[in-house]
Amino acid sequence: MNIQLENLYTMLMSFISSPQFMILIKISIAMFLGAIIGLERELKHKPVGVKTCVIIAITTCILTIVSIQSAEYYAEVSQNIRTDPMRLAAQVISGIGFLGAGVILRKSNDAISGLTTAAIIWAAAGIGIATGAGFFFDAIIATLMILVAIRLSPIVLKLAHNKKQEKDTEATFSIHLNSPEAISRVMRLFTEQEYKIDDMAIKDLHNGEVKLIASCDIEEHYLLQDFYLRLKAIPQVIAVDVENR
Repeated sequence: MNIQLENLYTMLMSFISSPQFMILIKISIAMFLGAIIGLERELKHKPVGVKTCVIIAITTCILTIVSIQSAEYYAEVSQNIRTDPMRLAAQVISGIGFLGAGVILRKSNDAISGLTTAAIIWAAAGIGIATGAGFFFDAIIATLMILVAIRLSPIVLKLAHNKKQEKDTEATFSIHLNSPEAISRVMRLFTEQEYKIDDMAIKDLHNGEVKLIASCDIEEHYLLQDFYLRLKAIPQVIAVDVENR
């Protein structure tokens, strides 16, 4: 019994110290990291899921291993043979772009979708190559960073959007002018203040007078009073009515 255990232990230690064990470790890590990235896409019901990312990561991993081992093998066979150990992996990066292009869609409203999923495919390939080359720490950190970026970006965008909504004030200016020529001067004042006009209307009144209605976003609420006074300071301006929302 002891002899059998010793033989089993010897075989196990021999396998652990063999190159085949390291290949198994690399492929297992590539499969695990690819599954993590694919799971994120799977939960969002995207066309690229766990199976696709796992296949990409494992395939690129084994191709990288083959590329490196082939360069080492042929270098030992003959001193006249010199091969780039990462040449095959470099070609994989170029070829994976065709797979990513298949998930990019153009909708009827000219909106583009699928860019993140295509990037995930490219990332899974990169993680597989890094794992196959033995850069385990780099592959793990890259996977974590990708997940953080995907998960946090909607939160950051939402906070930025809410912050912008809190700061911006939509104001509508109804400006009564004594002549149409004064419109250019009023518009110049909007430009100087860097107020982008979202909507504008001009109405003719009696005696050659005009009414200019302009809507724009003002970053700070307290700037309304200052801009109102600057409009009133224009000689051609008869009256100013400001409405903010």
